[in-house]
Amino acid sequence: MRWMKIMALLVPVAAASAEPIQSYDSYKSWLVACDNGLTCIAKGFAEDAKRAQMTIERTAGPAGTITATISAENKFTLADVRLDGKSVELNPQDWTLDGGDGEFSLSSDRLPAIQALVARLRNGSKLTLADGAQVPLDGFAAAMLRVDERQGRLETVTALAKPGATPASQVPSAPALPRIPAHPIAAKLASGEAQKLITNVRTAQKAVFEKEDCEAEVSVMKPEAYALDDKLALVLLPCIMGAYQGSSLAFLAPRDGGTATQLIAPLAYAGNKPDRSGVTMFTESDFDPDTGTLAMAARGRGLADCGMSASWIWDGQAFRMASLSLQTACGGLSPGDWPTLFRSIQ
Repeated sequence: MRWMKIMALLVPVAAASAEPIQSYDSYKSWLVACDNGLTCIAKGFAEDAKRAQMTIERTAGPAGTITATISAENKFTLADVRLDGKSVELNPQDWTLDGGDGEFSLSSDRLPAIQALVARLRNGSKLTLADGAQVPLDGFAAAMLRVDERQGRLETVTALAKPGATPASQVPSAPALPRIPAHPIAAKLASGEAQKLITNVRTAQKAVFEKEDCEAEVSVMKPEAYALDDKLALVLLPCIMGAYQGSSLAFLAPRDGGTATQLIAPLAYAGNKPDRSGVTMFTESDFDPDTGTLAMAARGRGLADCGMSASWIWDGQAFRMASLSLQTACGGLSPGDWPTLFRSIQ
């Protein structure tokens, strides 16, 4: 299943709504993902290449922590780190080399050292390591500026792209994370009720299946139904099956035989790409009645070096987003290591 097909599973924003805190932005070879607690990660790599990447991860607030990491598949030393052919001359007291098993890294959590590196790289073209591994820097300066802007650091002594004299105490505190408690479901479906719900929804929702371009037969996936309470059930019906994952449509179905409604799970985030507000298909879906959690994970391709995972918790009235991770560009070193966009406290 191609990544564009995965992104088509999301529905566009239908109407103006409050701007979400979390954001995802793309700047050529770099991305910036900031979650709803304004922890931001900037990541740069050559798309469709798995040779090297650079990340800068920073938490929000005046005393927010920061870590910069340069990683590659092959071993390298400080002397191998070069900017457009010239040595970057990193101080070994500020940077730590580590690695093994196909991934080697150079990292620092010292703000002055990271600020100095950002100042050197912002006008460069590419950062090279050993054996030809490289991290492109097109979009790097914009990515650093976006992190500063999102965390309210512009013109402060803590800024990366645009430092100034304003003290760190003026940097806004991190937003509080929402509390979305688990919602164990005690209700159970009666014998034969699951199959009845599945049959009724499939028959009544033919137009939805046609609109979503579902396949006529998806035999390797099984339909499922779960009680949400004494009156309502969640029904998951297979829609499409790709080479390595399948997707289902979800419906909220009255247990008394009333008309079901298609579930559009919330998935809002801001950014410089078209915003999305909901999910209509649930890839590799899983529902856990013990916590009331509906989860999904959609790989952009088999390598899992791009994709989206999310979860929603039923609160007795609706499914509320509890977690979200996303990476739209394919590449980098660690499969499934997609930046976090939304966190909650259970």
